[in-house]
Amino acid sequence: MIETTPESLAAQANRIKPVVRIVGVIVSLAAFAFVGRAIYRSLDSLQQQLASPLFLFAVAGSVFAYAMILQLCGLAWHRLLTAIDDPSFGIGRALAIYGKTQIYKYLPSNVLHMVGRYRLARSEGASNKALAFAQIAELLTILLAAAGISALLARAVLVHALEERGIDDPTLVNVLVVGGITVLAVGATTIVRQRMAGTGQKALVAAAVAFAFYALFFIGSGLLLAALCKSLSTASGLSELIGIGAAAWLVGFVVPGAPGGLGVRETILIAGLSAAGLPTAEATAVALGYRFVTTVGDALVATVIMLLEFKK
Repeated sequence: MIETTPESLAAQANRIKPVVRIVGVIVSLAAFAFVGRAIYRSLDSLQQQLASPLFLFAVAGSVFAYAMILQLCGLAWHRLLTAIDDPSFGIGRALAIYGKTQIYKYLPSNVLHMVGRYRLARSEGASNKALAFAQIAELLTILLAAAGISALLARAVLVHALEERGIDDPTLVNVLVVGGITVLAVGATTIVRQRMAGTGQKALVAAAVAFAFYALFFIGSGLLLAALCKSLSTASGLSELIGIGAAAWLVGFVVPGAPGGLGVRETILIAGLSAAGLPTAEATAVALGYRFVTTVGDALVATVIMLLEFKK
């Protein structure tokens, strides 16, 4: 008989962690190699794309737009906190904590922003139970929102990519999309119910609201990706670009050890945008520009928050 005690499960998890970390490092290195190869192969054309005035204008405007869109994630996190008990701070303070800790995700491990958010919120009086639920529900709702949007909107790109490889039956894609979303939704609902701790339907309602916020975030950030693409090319449809952006976020989010999904997200963007019809140089320029937008946008939010707190 296989042991399933908490102690045995914890021991199994500790044995798995090094393997997961090694896999994450391998995937990250492979992603960096892919991005480096794409940059090298299209260097001359890439320089022209990056120097395009319209593209630079789109990047600059997207930085500020992204900083605003990011507040949707902070609102979702605050809503999840209220599912267990009333936090000791309001929405404004929750947005400040969320925005200030976002830059931690660019440090090694890709989870330090969540750790920092937990500690800051705990010091503000939030309960361990509320923070634990918010953290688990946040992970699940982000995964579900990103997976749903990418599967539904980027489906045509995936079908086209498979057709180029001799697989012209969309049934496989439909099965993968429906099956994947169903499994993720059932799993997320089950885990959230297990973590309700007597709160009735309040936790599910909070998770549903958070899901809506995260879905809006992925749509909004996808529109920024589309703006960068449209500043260089008109080769792709709007819905496909949003789906590709969500897929890039999803893969970059789940790969362990990649700070902010660095390299991994760019790999998915370059591959996805190329499959959608963008030349390699344009796809690479958009991926690099999008990384600049999100990184500087995160830094901008954190800087503004810290300056406001310093003045107080």
